[in-house]
Amino acid sequence: MKRLPLISNISDKLIHYYPALKRKLVIANINKKDVEYMDHVVLMTLTMSFFMAVLSFLLLNAYDLEVYWAALVFLVFLPFFFYYYIHIPDVYIYKRRKAIEYDIVFATKHIIIGLSSGMPLFDTLMGVSKGYGEVSKEFRQIVERVTLGEPITHVLRDTAEKSPSPAFKRILIQIANAVISGADIGESLDAVITQISKEQMLKVKEYGQKMNPIIMFYLIVAVIFPTLGMTFIMILLSFISKGATFPLYYLILVSVGIGLLQFLFLAYVESSRPRFALLTA
Repeated sequence: MKRLPLISNISDKLIHYYPALKRKLVIANINKKDVEYMDHVVLMTLTMSFFMAVLSFLLLNAYDLEVYWAALVFLVFLPFFFYYYIHIPDVYIYKRRKAIEYDIVFATKHIIIGLSSGMPLFDTLMGVSKGYGEVSKEFRQIVERVTLGEPITHVLRDTAEKSPSPAFKRILIQIANAVISGADIGESLDAVITQISKEQMLKVKEYGQKMNPIIMFYLIVAVIFPTLGMTFIMILLSFISKGATFPLYYLILVSVGIGLLQFLFLAYVESSRPRFALLTA
């Protein structure tokens, strides 16, 4: 891929401040080198900032304001867009971790049951390579690499190193250690998965406790305060002057503000909610 001189000069200077970017791209499954991704970040940052500056120029010019305000808008949006694009791998990593940890308990139980019935480890991994979402994708890649001739312990450790999920890392490392030492893999995994299941239950309980004050705050700020506040203002205006009315654009602004607050609340609840296929028995 040919690099643009101006973009590459900027990205080569910035990339030294992000030494962890290369590893993040691997964990996030983004098939780009760190230099290529930094070029993309710089290019998108400059493009979007320039777009916002042009848009601001057109709007400000309609009000006969100075052009240098558009340059100020460009400088203001530069760090904003750079922060957004440089942290996209973190978002991908977070999504991958949540997807892996959703089915991890039942997938590991599948492995334990398969090993307990006398199946070889490789056949057990093949069995769990479908039916468990993102976890199955990870095991499918392990099976494919082992089929091509790589040692299974090396593949397990390498996959654990690149996994965004600490729980999945523990399981893979436990399997690899058991294979090397000759220990019973099923017993080792059973102890690990019991601990992981307890941790997941604890996270669900913590989420419920954390939501109680947030929901109370939401009801006060987004429901009670706007309703009573608007009613009180209208009553007050009726006492001050009989012909006084509440401007329509105030109502529109309040409605937009309440809608935005509700959207942010729902987005926060949805993003912070732990997603696990819990083992209840």
